[in-house]
Amino acid sequence: EISYKRVREFLFYPVRPGVENKTRKELLKIKILRWHPDRFDSLIAPRMKEEDWPKTKQAAGTVARCITRLM
Repeated sequence: EISYKRVREFLFYPVRPGVENKTRKELLKIKILRWHPDRFDSLIAPRMKEEDWPKTKQAAGTVARCITRLM
């Protein structure tokens, strides 16, 4: 299950590649651009099975809202 706490822990886990030497603000800016619903829809939807898309879109929206809340 995707939750605010899990998204926060994942984003700020210190051993992930790409996290080193980034401020919290820099990291959140990168992630909100990646998970923005319009961008996500245009990049990911064409690669998804049609039957999987609704749940995937809902999960991406949850992640995007969690990131926005962290800002």
